[in-house]
Amino acid sequence: MKKIGAHFFITFFLFSGVFAQTGPGGVGSTDGTSNLDFWFDASKEVYNDVGTTLSTNNQTVQQWNDQSGNNHNAAQGTSAKRPIYKTSILNGYPVVEFDGTKTTSANTNLMSFAYSHGVNIDIFVVVEGSYISQNQLINISGNGGVTLSRTSATNLRGKYYDGTTTGSVNMSIIDGDPFIANYDFNAGGNSELYNMGTSVGAATSNARTVSAGTTYIGNHGSAIRPWNGGVAEVFCFRGNVINDARRIIINNYLAAKYGLSLTSNDTYDEDDTGYDHDVAGIGRVDASNIHNDAQGTGMVRILNPGHLDDDEFLIWGHDNGVAEGIEKTDIPVGIQARFERVWRVSERNAANTSDVNVGTVDMRFDLTGLGSVTATDLRLLIDLDDDGTFADETPISGATSLGSNIYEFSQVPGGAAGLENNRRFTLATINSIQTPLPIELINFTIQLTDEATVKLSWKTLTETNNDYFTIERSKKVGNWEVIDEVVGAGNSSSLLSYHSFDNKPYIGISYYRLKQTDFDGEYSYSDIVAVDSRMKKGGEIVMYPNPVNDQLTILNEEMDLEKVSIYNVLGKEIVLKGRIVGYSESKIIIDFSALASGVYYVKVNNKIQKFHKK
Repeated sequence: MKKIGAHFFITFFLFSGVFAQTGPGGVGSTDGTSNLDFWFDASKEVYNDVGTTLSTNNQTVQQWNDQSGNNHNAAQGTSAKRPIYKTSILNGYPVVEFDGTKTTSANTNLMSFAYSHGVNIDIFVVVEGSYISQNQLINISGNGGVTLSRTSATNLRGKYYDGTTTGSVNMSIIDGDPFIANYDFNAGGNSELYNMGTSVGAATSNARTVSAGTTYIGNHGSAIRPWNGGVAEVFCFRGNVINDARRIIINNYLAAKYGLSLTSNDTYDEDDTGYDHDVAGIGRVDASNIHNDAQGTGMVRILNPGHLDDDEFLIWGHDNGVAEGIEKTDIPVGIQARFERVWRVSERNAANTSDVNVGTVDMRFDLTGLGSVTATDLRLLIDLDDDGTFADETPISGATSLGSNIYEFSQVPGGAAGLENNRRFTLATINSIQTPLPIELINFTIQLTDEATVKLSWKTLTETNNDYFTIERSKKVGNWEVIDEVVGAGNSSSLLSYHSFDNKPYIGISYYRLKQTDFDGEYSYSDIVAVDSRMKKGGEIVMYPNPVNDQLTILNEEMDLEKVSIYNVLGKEIVLKGRIVGYSESKIIIDFSALASGVYYVKVNNKIQKFHKK
């Protein structure tokens, strides 16, 4: 059977745009060859040890791996000085939290790595927490230091420190409010500070030379100036490569991802309806400020716009649906399956009007890990009438293989005939045998039952030489125990469903993974899933069944009925009056038997989760 584990790949490219740009928002590379010098994302490679065991909620962080490809991994060898990993803090994303109350050299939170910045750099940070005055968020050293630090209860300062405060730029912050800060440092020139996408001022910085140094996150380094709060993401470019267009795109990527609101140039608004994942974009401010090729952290790359004018942007993101061809209902005639995942575009200018048309574009999909693909089987679906469905659309053919699992639709039209502001798109196949699109395992899910047991369910679309499945459980990721084995089908080309029960889950969080073993002994693992049997107030929403046919049960301790809302993919709220058939302090049962098939979103206590109606 084809292996079910995650598929990892690196797309090589130059910052010039000759190859795809897979850095933040689709700016810069992640192979160590571009001007993206370091990139720390709290949702990726945060370890409790030296790069082996991923940190779980409330565990300490010993190593935080760099995503730029330069291997500038941040570390803290002293246990008492390590920050804490916190999950679901900003729009469901985690942070690495530094404790500013640790004010002695023996226990001060601090992470560091060997890095000395170039003469000119751009630093971006996303931060949450309750702050303390006179502390440093980041200190990039080497013959002085470029720093972002808090100087008072309401002030964050960007500066280059060489014994003076020349060139300092300040911005106002509110205690406890998350923010996006960007410091554009230019040695001997104007250094500018941006708060939530808006410039708050510039000042002339001293000239400097480059020497070896250490960069610190969460503290000064030599002095005791600990930051208090969580860091969700921090990255740095060198060499004045962040022009105005790229700055706008990066800020929109960060704002969408972390559920924040920019104060200017908020050109991407599809995150308001749940399309806030893997956001990337192209755009132009003027002839000197262009970014016309981007992929970002997702599989979609858009490049070569035919008519990108001044003050025009095309930015896209997806709804986090499964990137596999498992949707077989909402499809046009001639299509056998499409991705559950749907992307949506904002095509706007800085004034947030929609009368923008960047012209034709080339669209590429990286289908690494999706099995056999015949390019002529692929179809691009665009929701031209913006009604939230694809069944009434005309599929676009003509995909070509570019090698390395990359498939391109060239000259995709813009305007009324193609991609346009607010429109959705997805990928489909006309032959689900020759080009199935999904990997064989889908929907490995867990549900906490009323009897406090855990139901584990999974489906396969095809099986080849599949002997059996093994359910493994862990209290802490890394120490796995077998709790059940389920016989596989051997060989199958039909959709098959499996399930198993854990009748004695751990008190608190239990982690699960699925191991699939072939007849020849080869095996692979699914992604890890988790459930908390305690169902703490404010914890994750538990819903079942999902997909739902008749009744959806929602669990969340001390739930408030007035704070439960249901929305369709267009963002329209579904009236719940008359649909609620069961209710208690921790459980709501809603009748959806009369609801149309499709994707919906449930919002509970400011947490949003997606479900499907059959």
